[in-house]
Amino acid sequence: MTSAEGFWADDEMDRKPSSDFLTSYLLANPGIKVLNVNSPWGAGKTFFLTRWAKELSEKHVCIYFNAWETDFSSEPLVALVTCIEQQTKDGLVLESLGANVIKSSTELIRKSAPLIVKGLVKKYVGLDVDVLLGEGAGDDVAKGAEELVESLVKEQSKALQHVEEFKVAVCERLKAAAVNLQKESTAFIFIDELDRCRPTYAIELLERIKHFFEIENCRFIIASDSAQLAHSIRAVYGEKFSSEHYLSRFFDAEFRLDNRNIFSMAKTFSLDVLSFKLGIIVRGSTTGGYGVHGAENPVYPRVDTVLSEEDGYTEYSLVLVGLARFFNVQLRELIRFHQQIVSISNALPRHEFHYFWAAFLIFSKAASDEVYSSIFMADRSRDAIDVFSKKAEPVSFTFLEGVESIGNIASFYAKLAGSSREIVHEISRNSSGWQEDVARDFYSSYKYLVKYQKLVELAHRLS
Repeated sequence: MTSAEGFWADDEMDRKPSSDFLTSYLLANPGIKVLNVNSPWGAGKTFFLTRWAKELSEKHVCIYFNAWETDFSSEPLVALVTCIEQQTKDGLVLESLGANVIKSSTELIRKSAPLIVKGLVKKYVGLDVDVLLGEGAGDDVAKGAEELVESLVKEQSKALQHVEEFKVAVCERLKAAAVNLQKESTAFIFIDELDRCRPTYAIELLERIKHFFEIENCRFIIASDSAQLAHSIRAVYGEKFSSEHYLSRFFDAEFRLDNRNIFSMAKTFSLDVLSFKLGIIVRGSTTGGYGVHGAENPVYPRVDTVLSEEDGYTEYSLVLVGLARFFNVQLRELIRFHQQIVSISNALPRHEFHYFWAAFLIFSKAASDEVYSSIFMADRSRDAIDVFSKKAEPVSFTFLEGVESIGNIASFYAKLAGSSREIVHEISRNSSGWQEDVARDFYSSYKYLVKYQKLVELAHRLS
């Protein structure tokens, strides 16, 4: 296994081709200084950036900056240049940044001092200016800080000079690191967790990057949920502020992670209990060999049918994928929901677990308390599920008897859950196909299945 393959060994969503494509794109387009990897929270941005940075660091100088870990500070510029200093000093180690990292007097920090906002030099997150700029520099800098900033405002040419000096210092630092480590000249700076930061901090960091880091042979890759970031910006500047247009000023290009195919991830999730199976046809069609139904009435999948043409997938994998699409959840949520489903199975006897029903309740509990509560009301469950289904992405599964939607399967379970054991028995006698199988097993496992509501609410507290 090569080192590159090792970095992506757990790449269940096949992200590596995207990183390869983006690397060649950025190197071939020097005008693209800032790339925004824009995807919702929990979509796998941190996984993507950390693996990409590790692989890329074999040939290039790479800096990884976790913005959220530093938004305790007043000035993102100092935090960022300190990160650059730390990660280019003794090698390219991807490490976290805390207040205790800012210890030494460095050229980059000195060059950034005139660019820092008024009053910051006097006190930076509880650190004395001697710690920030070096022993003995505190008195002079603190005394002249206010005059220096005012001078920059009045004298635009002087301000530009300081900016240019800072850019030169950054270029020299990155170039020296490339030479010392025998890397190629273009450096990459990865900014992660921007959308988790305080709105003002996120805005100031973007402004610093735009104004002070637009230099040759340097590319920024910034991971963010732009929709959430735009919402945060409006919270600062007002609801009428055009935050989307404002954000577009900072990014030269945008790339969205593709999370549509989550089959590989679902395949890795195992279930160590013997769950009741609905009888879903994993490959999606019945064209013979399945008895009377399959031989006389072949059933083929619809465009919304979840199926797998590869080996190794189970009914549980398909149910998880289907529910993820139906409820429109991200990868991080999917992993958490799987853990919650397993926790319910662990609380029940090995032969008394209905995976679909537990999973549907877990997903619906997170999606809408109103829908979840209505599921357990016999007179409202069907309507609540139907209303939600009309808004959700259509998803279906193939059975021997035909194709069935997630909404219809859930409604049948809700009907059973809201009925007495005697009525469940009557339903089983008057049903056929998968519904008959579900009702019969529900009847025999009735005392456990009626406990699902309580178990789901307990599992929902897990994170």
